[in-house]
Amino acid sequence: MDHIAITVHRYNPEKGAYIEKYEVPLEKDRVYSVLNVLDYIARRIDPTLAYFDHAACRQGACKKCLVKIDGKVSPACTERIGTDELELEPCGGAVIKDLICGPGE
Repeated sequence: MDHIAITVHRYNPEKGAYIEKYEVPLEKDRVYSVLNVLDYIARRIDPTLAYFDHAACRQGACKKCLVKIDGKVSPACTERIGTDELELEPCGGAVIKDLICGPGE
């Protein structure tokens, strides 16, 4: 696997809901988390992508980076990539922007 195709269900208060697709290169024999891929997208492809990046945790303890990954809610920082495609959606509650959610509705 030398790249991964990412489909992100995004939301922008001005645009509404829409889907964005990205392709991220991967180094062979390196372990990646979903958060690593989101970081790559935001820093190198699309700086408008909103997601929760909390550098102080990155161990799944705070659960602030929860996203729906291929239909399953999990912390982006601890979920490892094992396929060549991922679908990411907000985890629930009120979507503020893209993958960032507020308290439940």
